[in-house]
Amino acid sequence: MKKIIIAMTLILMSFSSLHAMNMGTGMNKHALKHANPMPNLMRIAIKNADLLGIDQKQMTALKAWSDTNKPKMKQMIQQVMHEEAMLLENALTTDNDSVKEAEVMLETRRKIIEMKANCNANLKTILTKKQYQQVVTIYRSVR
Repeated sequence: MKKIIIAMTLILMSFSSLHAMNMGTGMNKHALKHANPMPNLMRIAIKNADLLGIDQKQMTALKAWSDTNKPKMKQMIQQVMHEEAMLLENALTTDNDSVKEAEVMLETRRKIIEMKANCNANLKTILTKKQYQQVVTIYRSVR
């Protein structure tokens, strides 16, 4: 009976992980917010380029940053979700030190926050002060 319960738990966790990763078709917003409390201002800037008056040179710089860093961010978010699932399973099935095992997940979260901080700093160098302030205003209004 224990084996059946463990097998069912693993199956359910697998499906929830796939759902959290949006089954490879894009990043689930909930997963992003869960793994990363930092605002995603780059996406706001790109999606509201016309409203913000972003010129072609600025858009090229924004997309270059996004194209380079978005895959890395997506991978780290998926890693956090996977590490959390493993941590949960280990806490239920082993006597391993959960706090020690959580260090890997926490380090990945730290890297996510660091990358987002770098992204926002880069955004400030690409946009004018007024455009950046408008991005923050839009972010707050849709949050």
